[in-house]
Amino acid sequence: MTLRALGPEHREAWERLAASRPESGFMQSWAWSEFKELEGYELLRLGLFDGQALRGGCLAYAYPSPAEAGLVAVPDGPILDWQGPGAAADLARLVKAVRGWAPARRAVAVRVEPRLEALPPALAGLPRAPVDLVPEETWVVPVLPEAAMLAAMKQKARYNARLSERRGVTVTASTDPADASEFYFVFEQTARFQGFDAEPKSFFLNLASTLMPKLARFHFARYKGITLAAALTLRHGSGVTYLYGGHLPLFRNLMAGTLLHWEILREAAREGFSAYDLYGYVEPGHPGHPYDRFSRFKEKLGGGRIRRIGSRDIVLYDRLAEAALAAFAAGEGA
Repeated sequence: MTLRALGPEHREAWERLAASRPESGFMQSWAWSEFKELEGYELLRLGLFDGQALRGGCLAYAYPSPAEAGLVAVPDGPILDWQGPGAAADLARLVKAVRGWAPARRAVAVRVEPRLEALPPALAGLPRAPVDLVPEETWVVPVLPEAAMLAAMKQKARYNARLSERRGVTVTASTDPADASEFYFVFEQTARFQGFDAEPKSFFLNLASTLMPKLARFHFARYKGITLAAALTLRHGSGVTYLYGGHLPLFRNLMAGTLLHWEILREAAREGFSAYDLYGYVEPGHPGHPYDRFSRFKEKLGGGRIRRIGSRDIVLYDRLAEAALAAFAAGEGA
């Protein structure tokens, strides 16, 4: 196979490839990379070609920084035949190309994280990254006919979804970027109430403007005109991912959050998707973990836990040594 830079003429072929491969995810979509460019990231798009056919490659992200040491990230990738005999060689060629990329001149590692549940030989022996690019553990609900999904839910969740609907809560979907403001109000208030850091509003404005209407969608659960819960979901390949959301601490007896996710599941079934990824999970027994409270809720929707291999770092040891010497020299001169 030959390695070439991807240009706009390759966009549709890359999107088809990324959507069809289970080791890939939405962060390897061309649309997501355009969103990250709006956020200030530099992008390197590389393709592996068999003749004229695109077979693999990666979208690599670098955030400009004046620091002596940097990082190039390949979330949800690279896309390779990971079990094939050429995987290690193809990975080495991609890393070599990343090394020669100008925005990567300060990079001391290339962090990769394909969506694999078993470590392939090409990644064996690489150090585990200190921070994952995407959640290592997640909770996935199979999208099935409605009766089967209801049967798979915990009894309390079934009851709460029906109760919420009976009491007048309604759920609507939107692909209008202007609705980012309504979503952000709910998300920001939830972050304050729950005590977690929230992305700035500009993050969601940029996301909506680049990913809607094709990939991204808002969902709102409302009661008598009041938005009680909201979700931001992404559609990629055969799955729907719940990326961000929130629930105001009002009218708790209406169970709006449960109905919100039930309606997202029903919508995913109507549209032919096969999985609803709730994006992040921790097993019981970790009360201090930021995912703990949300994980208990996710369990009620049915489905099960998936644990992936997490991020691996391909350390560029010569660059790391140079960065260490530069930092030492700067300290000596201070």
